[in-house]
Amino acid sequence: MPLRLNLQWKVLLLVAGTTTLILLVSAYLHGVITKSLIEEYRYDDAVKQVVTVANRAQTRGYFNTPDDLLQEIEFLVNSRPDFNQIDVYQTTSTGEKLVATTAPNSPRLPYLNEQTPDNEFGEMERPLPDVVSVEVERDGRRHWVITATINESHGSGYVSALVLKTSSADFVSRLQFQHNMVLGGAALASIALLYFLFAILFRRPARDIVSAMAQARSGNLFARATVRRDDELGTIAKGFNRMIDDVRSRDEERERLLLQVKNFNDELRNEVARATKELRASNEDLLETQQRLARAERLAAVGQVAASLAHEIGTPLNAISGHLRLIARNHPHDMDMRRRVEIINSQLDSVVKSVKNLLARTQRPRPELQPFDLNALVQELLWLVQPTLEAHDITGVAKLDSDLPLMWGNRDSLLQLFLNLTNNSIEAMPTGGDLTITTRFDRVARGAELLFCDSGVGIDPSAVDHLFEPMWTTKEAGSGFGLAIAHEITTEHGGKIEIITEQRQGATFRLTLPVYAKPPLAQEVVTDVA
Repeated sequence: MPLRLNLQWKVLLLVAGTTTLILLVSAYLHGVITKSLIEEYRYDDAVKQVVTVANRAQTRGYFNTPDDLLQEIEFLVNSRPDFNQIDVYQTTSTGEKLVATTAPNSPRLPYLNEQTPDNEFGEMERPLPDVVSVEVERDGRRHWVITATINESHGSGYVSALVLKTSSADFVSRLQFQHNMVLGGAALASIALLYFLFAILFRRPARDIVSAMAQARSGNLFARATVRRDDELGTIAKGFNRMIDDVRSRDEERERLLLQVKNFNDELRNEVARATKELRASNEDLLETQQRLARAERLAAVGQVAASLAHEIGTPLNAISGHLRLIARNHPHDMDMRRRVEIINSQLDSVVKSVKNLLARTQRPRPELQPFDLNALVQELLWLVQPTLEAHDITGVAKLDSDLPLMWGNRDSLLQLFLNLTNNSIEAMPTGGDLTITTRFDRVARGAELLFCDSGVGIDPSAVDHLFEPMWTTKEAGSGFGLAIAHEITTEHGGKIEIITEQRQGATFRLTLPVYAKPPLAQEVVTDVA
């Protein structure tokens, strides 16, 4: 199982590790700096001692009393363990003469001056005038060779001393140990103090914040973290309290929104139910209108047949009536003949009366014209046929001219006309398409223009001249009276209906109707059967 440490121990371990690293680096740097300072001090002191010997030899005339000189340099070597050897030379006409030495059996020390080249260690120095030193290695240890010039009245010369560079290890080790002990104690005291400060300043506020978070997680949005002091943890506690307040306010807002959504859903269901009811009523109205349209088409068909029949039998009946009158005049005294002629005339009158009654029953009544809003009628048409358009995947669009004035006509008759054109467009688009109804006010002609444009299969050019003829159709199940009735209704309103043949796809019917001024004279079709 892996060891899990809390934040306090992690911080303490981090501080302890950092402190240990600092102690190690400090101990190392302390040793280096201490060693350097001691060496610098020993070097300066050794230079002073060599210069002192040179000055004594110069002022006391030691070249004449070599025993006194030897006694003095031996005293120096014996009192200073780092001085291994001292050689004193006098310059004569024949060369350098050894006057005194503390190591007769050791190799002689070199004479160093301004012209002496540096050796491989590159440590040659000139700390004072007439004093030159260089670093050398003897028996695996580093030494300084320090040379000081002697100038006296009896002659010149020099003093060369071999001084150990490395200091006593015991002294440095004790100094380093004491330094490390002081730093280690200070580090332990700092870590202990940090532990107690961490427990007081961090653990208790953190425990309060964790407790408040646990309460909030359990659902208590009124949980508060205690703010003990104005520091980072206090800032976190304040931030947590602000966050809980925001969460609580948002939760309350969410509850309000959920309630609003629930109310909206209820209203939407009611609206859908109302719209469904209106749609059902519209479908029923559309079905009734279609049934009325079918009835009107059948009556129109009967009327056309009756009109044709009246025209066909009218002429023979007139001829028969004329011949009967001629027979009656030619036989004025034949009572039997006159009685038979009267019987035939009465039967002919009965036939003519029956034909007139049939025509009166099938003829369209004169429409009642009144002002109406054409744009509103187009919108009502689209509302009626919207379910049928959706069932056939047809998109119906109305482009209405807002400047269109009131029209003069019969809304029911025109709605029947528009339904005829719409049904033709629907039948021309079995796989879906677009139906666009456009209204436009022609200010020059003072009339309204209405366009029914579909994207269906279009109309064969050869059928254009026969579209508005009764009982002529290109449909297998058509009656051939739809467009004929549309033409008749348009004519009753003083307007005009035509098909536009210039377009490349679909079919477009254009209607022109007069605006509201005064009722146009309706045209009647009179059939004379007498």
